[in-house]
Amino acid sequence: MDIRQKVLFIEGTQGFINQAIVSKLQESVFTVQRVRDEVKEIENYQEEANILIYYPSSLYNRKAFRCLLELCADQRKVLSLVGDSTIIGEARRMEDSERIYAYYQRPININQLVEDMCCLADSHIEYQRKKLVLVVDDDNDFLQVMYKWLKNSYQVDGVRSGAEAKLYLQRKRPDLILLDYVMPVQDGYQVMEQIRSNPLTGNIPIIFLTGQNDRESVMKVLNGRPDGYLLKTMDKEELLDALDRYFVERILKNGK
Repeated sequence: MDIRQKVLFIEGTQGFINQAIVSKLQESVFTVQRVRDEVKEIENYQEEANILIYYPSSLYNRKAFRCLLELCADQRKVLSLVGDSTIIGEARRMEDSERIYAYYQRPININQLVEDMCCLADSHIEYQRKKLVLVVDDDNDFLQVMYKWLKNSYQVDGVRSGAEAKLYLQRKRPDLILLDYVMPVQDGYQVMEQIRSNPLTGNIPIIFLTGQNDRESVMKVLNGRPDGYLLKTMDKEELLDALDRYFVERILKNGK
C-alpha cells in the first residue's frame, strides 16, 4: 500500500492484549485510532476508517455493537470482533451478526489478525468498486425485485435463460452470477456447466438461487459444486449482507 490506512479500534476495557494488537497494527501499515465502546465516540471517529475492530469487555455495550453493525451495512465498513468464547457466542446469536466479517477468539493469534487486516486494506479499492452482478432467472417479476434490491450497491443485469446468459457473457464479464437452480429448458446446473466449460467464462463465480431450504434440496444444490447458494426467500437486508460478506471473503482469499 502506498499510504497508511486507518483502523478504528473500539475497546470496552484497556489491557495488555489491546495494546499488543494496536502495536502490531501500527508496526505494519496502519494508523490506529483507539476509542471507547460508546456510540458518540464511535460516531465521532468512524468517518476515515473502513476497518473496524471491536474488543469489548466481558459485558459489551450492545448499543455500541448495534452502531458498528449499522456502519457496516450503511457505509460498507468491515467489522471484526475480538473476545473470549462467551462474547463470540453471544455475538453470533445476535440479529445481523452476519455483518461481522471475522471473529478472533482468545488466546488471539495477533499475527494472523494483522495479516488479515493488511489483506483487507490492500484490497480496499477492489472492495469499494461497484461490482457487476448478473441475475439469471426465468421469472421476470423476480428479476425486477432483484434489480430494485441490488441497484444501490451493485451494477445489476438480468436475463431469463441459459441461452440469454450465454449471449450476455459474450459481451460482458460480471463479478458474480446469481443463477436460478430450477429453470425450464436448461436448469441451473446445466447452465453452470456450460459457463465453466468455456475458458473465457470459467472463472466467473456462480451462486445458485433456490426456493427450497429443506436438507435434501440444499444437498442437491450443493452437489453441483457452485460457489455458494442463496435462498430466494431471503429478505433484502439478508441478501445484501450475504453478498457483501461473499465479496469480502473472496477478496481476502484471493489476496493470500
